[in-house]
Amino acid sequence: MRSRKSARTGTEKPPRAPGVYALLLFLREPATVRVRGSSWRLEPGCYVYVGSARGPGGLWARIARHAASEKRVKWHVDQLTCGAAELACVVYSETTVRECVLVPHLEQLGFEHPVAGFGSSDCGSCLSHLLRCPHGCRECAELVGEAFRKAELEPKLLWLEA
Repeated sequence: MRSRKSARTGTEKPPRAPGVYALLLFLREPATVRVRGSSWRLEPGCYVYVGSARGPGGLWARIARHAASEKRVKWHVDQLTCGAAELACVVYSETTVRECVLVPHLEQLGFEHPVAGFGSSDCGSCLSHLLRCPHGCRECAELVGEAFRKAELEPKLLWLEA
């Protein structure tokens, strides 16, 4: 598997432990995604996808998969990470709680759900796990860190580059 992104010098790698993460994705052009048999158009801008890593390799394996350019489309977010979106950074925290704890805090900070059901097929409480940030990626990263802190999680930020 070839990675299209790598961590910038001086940042620590995510641990091989369970946790939650937020991918900051930047769309330069409109993109279309399919969810539950319907097509949705995403406008250019900064988006956040929240997820959890519970399997072998933990956060490290999950984040590496999202950063890989060649992979089988398995999850909704793969429709974006396989080419349409640039993966700008990842905010993550080692924890056993689910990613759903972040969604209400992101909503309170002005993030909106562009696609109902995106990434939340196995979730009964969230409208979606993809949210659109009303700001640029730098400010978005700061707000995501704030959402982690409001959820009583210690955020770690990993900026990525091509």
